[in-house]
Amino acid sequence: MKSQAKFRSNPGFIGSVLGFAAVSLSSVVMASLSIHPVIAQASAQDNNPRIAPIQSHPDGKTYGQWAADWWKWAAQTPASNNPLLDKGDCSVEQKGHVWFLGGTFSGQPAERNCTVPTGTKLFFPLVNILSSAFQSDPPEQRTEVYLRTQADNFFKQLTLLEATIDGVPVKKPTQYLVKSPIFNVKLPPENIFGLNDTIAPELLLSPSVDQGYYLFLQPLPPGKHTITWKAKVGTFEQNVTYNIVVKPGRN
Repeated sequence: MKSQAKFRSNPGFIGSVLGFAAVSLSSVVMASLSIHPVIAQASAQDNNPRIAPIQSHPDGKTYGQWAADWWKWAAQTPASNNPLLDKGDCSVEQKGHVWFLGGTFSGQPAERNCTVPTGTKLFFPLVNILSSAFQSDPPEQRTEVYLRTQADNFFKQLTLLEATIDGVPVKKPTQYLVKSPIFNVKLPPENIFGLNDTIAPELLLSPSVDQGYYLFLQPLPPGKHTITWKAKVGTFEQNVTYNIVVKPGRN
């Protein structure tokens, strides 16, 4: 995930992207980047054995539910130790057997090292956008239709999406399109977006929806592994590498 900041004069719209950001005075749209192609139904030849199928319920949740959880992890972790700002290592605020990865805010290539326990599953966006409202927004901007339209409009600019796992390209990554259910995000005082309760009353982003391309990666065997992804929207690019070490031992 990554983000550079842009500013728009439209007072009812904040966009911050974990990959690309636009910020103004009222609602929020946040994302980490990739592509908006036509989605064709995946065929058997597009299967990726290490990745949970998009229609499955890995670890008991849909991809959309995991996407909502991913945003809560990303946005509710204080900026001072947030892995997306390279202030903390990848273990920060990770719980259970599913860990989250993400891109950067800088727009520059990023390479990170991450050590995970044996049996750890990895969930991460190749591109995602969070479309949220502030409590002070007018009613017409606090509807699901409005928020999803903002996300759709963002993706119209996206032109690139690719990923590899241990050097093997992910087949048809566009098949992993996710649209979350509605959820809420409660920001900490020291948050990655730099918002305060004057701008965002109660530091509450509600309602919120996510749209993006995510991968749910089954546990990798003990040893060293490499995950990469690239994305582009307009002139903004993302180029992320994770060097993963899976510790041997019982999970």
